[in-house]
Amino acid sequence: MGVIRDMLRQSPLPEGALAPPLSLTADDGTWIKLRDFEGNLNVLLVFFADEGEATERFVKELEAARARFEALETVIFAVNTNRTDRLRELRAHFRVQFHFVYDPLALTARAFGAARRVLPMCRDAVFLIGKDQKVRLVERGFPEVITLLRAVAAAQGVELEEDRAGPAAAAQPGASRVRDPGKPAQLVQEITSAEAEKLLDQPSSPYLLVDVRTRSEVEADRSPDAIHIQVDELPHRYHELKQTQQLIFVCQAGDRSAAAAEFMTSIGGHDIYTVNGGMSAWSGRRASGPIEPKNRT
Repeated sequence: MGVIRDMLRQSPLPEGALAPPLSLTADDGTWIKLRDFEGNLNVLLVFFADEGEATERFVKELEAARARFEALETVIFAVNTNRTDRLRELRAHFRVQFHFVYDPLALTARAFGAARRVLPMCRDAVFLIGKDQKVRLVERGFPEVITLLRAVAAAQGVELEEDRAGPAAAAQPGASRVRDPGKPAQLVQEITSAEAEKLLDQPSSPYLLVDVRTRSEVEADRSPDAIHIQVDELPHRYHELKQTQQLIFVCQAGDRSAAAAEFMTSIGGHDIYTVNGGMSAWSGRRASGPIEPKNRT
């Protein structure tokens, strides 16, 4: 009965409640599991009802402040009942880097209390989930971005620069909006296999080559320098890399490595590269056979 009540919840989860499980597919096919962020990152969940001007304006404001959220160890996901192909189109149209996530029949939205009462659709609502998986902030509709930044800062035990400046600065016109979002995250860059090997061959190179194909593909043909983590396993295994920067992703042709790179940038990674053409265009050293575990100590 408790599960049924959760699925039919009409009021948003209260602050302090343990967030319900979330396991959904992002617009690029990445599998997003809320529990994978426990103890590592805060999660800002933005449920939105439609594709109108209010939604577009809000997600663009979040994108403008994304670097500030990342600096506060917070990742953003926008949740809607549209299928992944439409969500990809929306994210491209809105020009945002964080993932849009597919919620079939608004089941996750219902568990959070962010769904329409009758129709299987999301309502506009924002939830901040702390590293302890507890709800830290609930906002019906789309709040001011500065409100969300303050909530994240409080969860991190720090104070925003605007608030340290005192009441006079906060009273200035426009101070309720984020005016200085900081430097945006670095874009993913495409490189050739020759350029990838040059980075990997540096003395004491900090770069890691990550092959995100299936095990059978990797065992048939790979770079001997590659670490194997399949793309759909990356969200809950990226900690095995022990770094979120200076990563080079490769797949067979380029699509899966691009998805992996986008995921890493969404959680604050930088100096992220993908190999143009993937292993189909790889001109460097090759290996085959069973995959040997690599020591990442």
